[in-house]
Amino acid sequence: MPRESTTASATALAPRRPARFEHRPFSDVVVTGYPGTSGMAVHSAMTSLWASPLGRGRRGRPGMPEPLAFDTRTGELTMAWVPGTALADPTSKATPSSRSVEVGTLLADLHGSGVVVDRVLDRPSLARAVRRQVADVAADHSTLGPVLDAFVEASMAIDRAWLHDTAPRRHVISHGNLSPRTVLSNHRGLVLLDFDHLQMAEIERDLALWAAWVWADAGARDLPDTAALLGDLVSGYAAAARRVPADRAALEVHLAVALVGVAHGRESLRRDHFGRIRVLRAATALAGRHIGREAAPAR
Repeated sequence: MPRESTTASATALAPRRPARFEHRPFSDVVVTGYPGTSGMAVHSAMTSLWASPLGRGRRGRPGMPEPLAFDTRTGELTMAWVPGTALADPTSKATPSSRSVEVGTLLADLHGSGVVVDRVLDRPSLARAVRRQVADVAADHSTLGPVLDAFVEASMAIDRAWLHDTAPRRHVISHGNLSPRTVLSNHRGLVLLDFDHLQMAEIERDLALWAAWVWADAGARDLPDTAALLGDLVSGYAAAARRVPADRAALEVHLAVALVGVAHGRESLRRDHFGRIRVLRAATALAGRHIGREAAPAR
């Protein structure tokens, strides 16, 4: 079997960035190209994470690929190749939901790493990002009226849920693009991939991203049962971090934001108008539960 067919650690990067596998004398590597110097910041953050509890010192095995070098001339980042299968891969023996406890543990190690990056995504920033997604959909002439209406309603519900939220928030380093595509499974455990979107955000951000994709992959029929959807993930997180990561309100509004992102970004939903509307109505309902609620104190 050609080696290229088993380079699962590059699958999360391939759609957006040119990535290639290289067999070198002492190690197999994945080389990813970045425009300008953007890869330098990714490499710097990955190097800090590698020295943290997520990296080489992690219990059992590292939870990320080892960053090896960044070439400022070519804009290429080289990292160690990690064998395995992305949890989103149809050939994966495990379903994403069945590995949620382990994903929670992995997130706890990332969030507890102490690494800091420049990009901050607080609640106002996330609400603005949702409004930009709505504007993007509105600018697409193929968007059906009911779909656009559903985007607008979800955005307004999120705005109203966070309207009076002025409490300071604790931010940790967040993956920012967590989904079954960016978690690799092999016989030794799980590994995080794709560190392009690292940001400082609330703990709930990553938890909600994972839950949104798992729910959408499961068919996105009924309103998410957040206790069931997030239960294993939160349990794994709490056991590793020795703290309960979030309250229901925070998780549900962040989940609403993540669902709007799924409706905006998932290619299959762009062709499934009814499915897209279902996802957006779920987002509206989740955020709508917390409209007018006073902000909880920072954790």
